[in-house]
Amino acid sequence: MEQISEPNIAILASGSGTTAEAFIHATQTGIVSANVRLVISSKPDTEIFGRVERLNKQYGLGIKILHINGLTHPEGPGQRGEQTLGESAAILEEITKHDIALVALLGYMKKVRGPLLEEYGALSSHKSIFEARMINTHPGPLPATRGLAGLNAQKKVLEMGLENSAQTLHVVSADYDTGATYAEQLVPVMPDDTADSLFAAVQATEKSRLPKDINNFLISQLKWQQGDSPPARIS
Repeated sequence: MEQISEPNIAILASGSGTTAEAFIHATQTGIVSANVRLVISSKPDTEIFGRVERLNKQYGLGIKILHINGLTHPEGPGQRGEQTLGESAAILEEITKHDIALVALLGYMKKVRGPLLEEYGALSSHKSIFEARMINTHPGPLPATRGLAGLNAQKKVLEMGLENSAQTLHVVSADYDTGATYAEQLVPVMPDDTADSLFAAVQATEKSRLPKDINNFLISQLKWQQGDSPPARIS
């Protein structure tokens, strides 16, 4: 029987990289059957670079780390908070070099657009969620907290009086947080919760459940590519 090689993953990040770090650990402990080959940050001085360097040393990995943003690649128009076309093209070029099967946005704060979105994002012509090859983690229930991040998402949950916040995994489409949801892990709102305490609970859920959800997505995507009919969503 032909052995199927593990898919290659690229991570896009903008923050400190704790979620990315937890995910890379999961690829080395049997939770995720995939290889992280590339980590790209939109910020030059983010902690994620140090984290990846330590993981490379700890596990003997060769994950490449890159800083790509609208200043390094200003070509093409781009509004504040979204990729320039040059930035999008540069990321796609690196992803193509590394034979990336899935792009995971783990704390990436920029709107994806241009050639990267066209090649890896969820398009209106797709018949299945698994045709998309780019996913994003979101710290709240959708669509209630669409377009919000971090503490702002939790403030919205509390303002609306929702019973639960959530850690959500969805495919990336042209607009913020509008791609189809694949998995939603509910985080109960406690009577004494503040935005800070609720966000901490969501982050803990993200680190524990996100690697499993992404691994399930990869398994379901492979089944779909082989002609099977996996469920559109796994919780």
